Amino acid sequence: MNLKLWTTVVAIIVVLSVSGVYFSDHMKEKDKVVIIGMVNEEGSGLFASKSHPGLSLDPDTSANWGGLVFSTPGPSSIQHMILMDFVVEHLGMNFAQNADNKNSDTVYWTTVAPGAMGDSLVEGIIDGGIAWEAHYSNICKTSSYNAYSVGTTAELWEDHPCCVVAASREFVDSDPNAILRFLSAYSASVKWVNEAINANSANHSKLIEYVKLKAGVTNELVIQEALDNVVYTFSLDYLKSGIMTMVETYSNLNLLKYSMEEMGFADSKSFADWLVDDSYINNAAGRAPSSYTVLGENIVIDVGVLANDIHQIALHAGIGEGFFDQYGITLNIGVPFAAGGAVMVALLSGQIDIGFVGSPPVVLTTVEMWW
Repeated sequence: MNLKLWTTVVAIIVVLSVSGVYFSDHMKEKDKVVIIGMVNEEGSGLFASKSHPGLSLDPDTSANWGGLVFSTPGPSSIQHMILMDFVVEHLGMNFAQNADNKNSDTVYWTTVAPGAMGDSLVEGIIDGGIAWEAHYSNICKTSSYNAYSVGTTAELWEDHPCCVVAASREFVDSDPNAILRFLSAYSASVKWVNEAINANSANHSKLIEYVKLKAGVTNELVIQEALDNVVYTFSLDYLKSGIMTMVETYSNLNLLKYSMEEMGFADSKSFADWLVDDSYINNAAGRAPSSYTVLGENIVIDVGVLANDIHQIALHAGIGEGFFDQYGITLNIGVPFAAGGAVMVALLSGQIDIGFVGSPPVVLTTVEMWW
């Protein structure tokens, strides 16, 4: 390890020590996963069947929502949380799992993978849904689905956090060099995507092809709209405040198994400070491969990703463009996961080292498995 890299690692350890993260044996035991980078903000939307017109984000339309069934990617997803908060807090209605007997004061939910939501709509299994891109735009723009846009999640929560880079704390502690190199490559990948989104970019057509290959959508107009709806970022500058809002929302909805106080935290801020470590991305972003004087042998990292998710396209583009190769990193990406909860299970069980996953699954799984 060269002097510059060693200095960076020592600085990270000092920051963690000063913060008190490692002063508690209890924290050591529970510190299984840490968020080390951001993937995206926003990038999802609500759609409904044209058989049920009159749905909008205006609370005055609440009477039109009663008794309808909406699909979500699952209870631990950011999409599920945003829809639940909208139904309960804005529409003033109940939000319950789908049942045979339905009430006019309740909106019902069922779990459907975003890639299957369009077919579920056509088959009459659901009346609408909330999906991440590019499925949201694809459903709204494909005439055979007979759907319309109710609104984007950005309209309900501007700049809301979505996917993050979560890592096994054991892996982070055992090989900080690998983490720094991974994040240097990943931040370069995100910058490449943000430049390539512009239709006039020399790399635009390459980005479109990556999306076609990895996101399960081929219509280029849909792809462009979907890319424009996603905010790609690696910075963790605003995630802690987002997690605080998330924790407080879940608490208000009585969905947290344990309170922050029961877990040993003074409040949601101290929990967010503990769960999110921005020291690695702050030290890695923008660093050239040459700054790692001795890259050493190639490092293989097992990474879990979500299936057909345009939010995570920077990872795939980074692999295709050779950014990870430049930093001596080989990524082993197995079969993509259908939902974030499954990514967290794989991360906690040691099947993967790093997971690209929604921030709510990280929060909920951490709380659920606290004791």
